[in-house]
Amino acid sequence: MTELADAEARHRIATEFDSTFFVDAAAGTGKTTALVRRIVGLVSSGVSTLGRLVALTFTEKAAGETKLQLRSEIESTRAHAAPEQRVRLDRALEELELARIGTIHAFCGDLLHERPVEAGIDPQFEVASEQESQALADEAFDRWFEKVLADPPEGIRRLLRRRSERVAPREQLRAAMNSLREHRDFPTPWRRDPFDRNKSIDALLSELVALGPLAGDSSWPDDPLARNLTDIGRFVANATRLEQVSGRDYDGLEADVRALGRLGSWRTRGARATTFGDLTRDEVLVRRDRAKSDLDAFVAASDADLAPLLHSALQAPLAEYEQLKTRAGRLDFLDLLIKARDLIRDNRAVQNELQRRYTHFFIDEFQDTDPLQVEILLLLSADDPAATDWRRAHPVPGKLFVVGDPKQSIYRFRRADIALYEEVKARLVEAGAVVLHLTTSFRAPRSIQSFINAAFSPAMTARPDRGQKIAARDRGPADARRPAGAPPLQRLRPVR
Repeated sequence: MTELADAEARHRIATEFDSTFFVDAAAGTGKTTALVRRIVGLVSSGVSTLGRLVALTFTEKAAGETKLQLRSEIESTRAHAAPEQRVRLDRALEELELARIGTIHAFCGDLLHERPVEAGIDPQFEVASEQESQALADEAFDRWFEKVLADPPEGIRRLLRRRSERVAPREQLRAAMNSLREHRDFPTPWRRDPFDRNKSIDALLSELVALGPLAGDSSWPDDPLARNLTDIGRFVANATRLEQVSGRDYDGLEADVRALGRLGSWRTRGARATTFGDLTRDEVLVRRDRAKSDLDAFVAASDADLAPLLHSALQAPLAEYEQLKTRAGRLDFLDLLIKARDLIRDNRAVQNELQRRYTHFFIDEFQDTDPLQVEILLLLSADDPAATDWRRAHPVPGKLFVVGDPKQSIYRFRRADIALYEEVKARLVEAGAVVLHLTTSFRAPRSIQSFINAAFSPAMTARPDRGQKIAARDRGPADARRPAGAPPLQRLRPVR
């Protein structure tokens, strides 16, 4: 290919240093190369020095590769640079090994080691590996679970009755705690809407009680619909057989109804010619399907009611986890982000010093960036030295350079989400940023690109909300009750 379709965009990236760029670049289009050339251009022109730049990417491996690529680009540019530019590039080579090129977690860790007193942490803290963090979390959970069994609160009591689930209640709780542990920056309690569970169960049982006897009136006893009605009748009999002695067990019924809803016989429709006394098959189907719809609605509503109860109960093992980390002098990866964010947002002197120290921020693989990382970077690049709300922060023109591939956001590393990617892009554009597109691929010939684009274009059509789809089985009423960014309800349910 003799001419790049996006040559103008690449030229602007390498030479236009007073503009904030948000670059959409697909895999294979050389987005890291464009970032590196912009860094070299800044340094060789004297706009900044390598020691005052911060370049962040997703992994240590990628950071190492970026350093190697940067060294190569500096040496290549130096070979034909003017004398004053060569001096600047020589200095850059000397600073390269100490340059802030790495992951956001490494950057935050270095910042916290610089300012432990202001951050309110142990000056000798160490970063816990994911395995060590999980071990501490497991210890915290096990301690809490042994205590809570003596007098479980409502949410735990109700969940423990769900013994027929594919995943044991204890492991459901452990998984839920781990999910909440990864979202500790969303501490707001989940909203619990009014829901009369017992009254709903009474109404549902009354509906089911009327269905079971219809099986005995079937003109064909082996009719699939009749067998489904028999299953319903058997469930009602088993679920209520001890009520005369001990009263209605609502916790048990809530759990049993979930199991009833998973019976495969609900999918049967029976033979058209089968009658049930004076009722036709279609009339019975209407009643049966209405009952199934009501049953499903109850399960969704009870899950939504249970989620905030579990969220509240699981704050205790999360607090235990925090204590164990503190005693061990450890911070986990999320701590690095939370405490660095709090330090930058709440300590104006620190924020202003960092804003002055670093003239430019480069973010590669932006589709893998989570909300905390975005908040840190936008506060540090803000033109307002008193900025505390990243959504209102306007970057100093040219101080921020963002490059990412929205199509790769399907991987959803950690807590990254395409909706955040698009929100940040829109906010930066409102603040004066320019969106550029790198479209020329260096990985495949045009014939393969055309074939792939034709095959996938229907599936990759942009949606109005620009967010990621959530599978239907993962959506539920509780999604409206949890704060934005908090883990969804399905994290509190067994995976099916």
